[in-house]
Amino acid sequence: MTMASYDPENEFQRATLRKVMWRVIPLLTLMYTAAYLDRINIGTAALTMNKDLGISQAVFGLAASLFLLGYFFLEIPSNLAFVKYGARVWLTRIMITWGIISSLTAFVQTPNQLIAVRIALGIAEAGFFPGLILYLALWFPKEVRARMFFFTTLPLAVILGAPASTAIIQYTDGWFGMAGWRIMFLFEGALPILLGCFSARYLTSLPADATWLNPEQKAWLASIAEVSGGVKHSVGESLRILFKNRSLLIYALAYGFLQMGFYAQLIFTPQIISSFSRTVGVTLSASQIGLLTSVPSIFAALVSYFWVRHSDKTNERVWHAAIGALFGAAGIAICLTSSGVFGLMGGLTLLQSGLLCGLIPLWQLPTRGLSSSAAAIAIASVNSVGILGSFTSPIIIGWLKERTGSYDAGLGFIAVMLILAAALIIFAGAVIERKTHAR
Repeated sequence: MTMASYDPENEFQRATLRKVMWRVIPLLTLMYTAAYLDRINIGTAALTMNKDLGISQAVFGLAASLFLLGYFFLEIPSNLAFVKYGARVWLTRIMITWGIISSLTAFVQTPNQLIAVRIALGIAEAGFFPGLILYLALWFPKEVRARMFFFTTLPLAVILGAPASTAIIQYTDGWFGMAGWRIMFLFEGALPILLGCFSARYLTSLPADATWLNPEQKAWLASIAEVSGGVKHSVGESLRILFKNRSLLIYALAYGFLQMGFYAQLIFTPQIISSFSRTVGVTLSASQIGLLTSVPSIFAALVSYFWVRHSDKTNERVWHAAIGALFGAAGIAICLTSSGVFGLMGGLTLLQSGLLCGLIPLWQLPTRGLSSSAAAIAIASVNSVGILGSFTSPIIIGWLKERTGSYDAGLGFIAVMLILAAALIIFAGAVIERKTHAR
């Protein structure tokens, strides 16, 4: 596949990308934020929900994980539907259905009902995240894609969502005769429904469909796309391409280990902070816990921006991803050895920074040189392995918490997984380099 190059000094190209960025990235960022807020707000709700429903830590970990069950099985079909129907139709469908189901969480009365709703939520949201990755690959050249991915996946669900969620829980408790956590699910489920109505009108599936671009801009975007918009391979051919790609399979496993840490820290950070505060004899309100939860994400966003920017500038992904994973493991070591709140917050900040610095460069690797159908399957397959990591980590951490009485063993387990992820990323990079020299 022959592609035109991106020249950052070319004013026409820069102006085109600015126009595309301001048109699509704000909406994608809101969509991603709404998706992750509905995925992780169960961790904030747990501050009072677990007691109301009689949920143990092990059952809570299971409920948090089973969200990913439908996501795992429907990942590839969903991304192929994305290719067939386009982003505007498919991402809108996902948002509206998950918003409705998320709102229904407000009415659960038993642990089994909570588990059932979480499974349904995962089925509704399946394919959303890999769909976003494929969408960015269809619109942006590789030289700027990591930065676009960074802006799209800003951790606003934690920075803004966690304080908002805890405030809703604390200050709306008793409204309409409902617990605050129930009202939180109602409010936050309405957000993707509203965004779905907006995206149905304003989200453009492909550059060729963009009435807001001129013909020259459309032609240039098509020429620099690393992933083609047309379906070049059948599903069977695409799967064969995937499973013959050893380095891609190794990256998928590394991504799974990284996701173990990423999803676990999103779900358990509010409870870790609450548990630590009780250990040192400090009583925190739900709102205070929400504010403290957001602090590591603010610093992590700043650190990861410069890290990702350097990755784009050098077009180097492997070492950026591997070192990021090691930073995350170092953050856990600080958490485990700290005896004060500043040490804990510093460790959580380094953990989140490392995870973002590792995940964003890693995601720039799977789609190179593939048609949209092959890229869709590659992205979905890698993400499916990541889902297995996300699925297992809350269960393991919840089980270890019940057995040991603290989160230390669970955090230690995640640190080992992040070190393994770094080793696998470096190994996959070496495999690719050997193939390149062999040609």
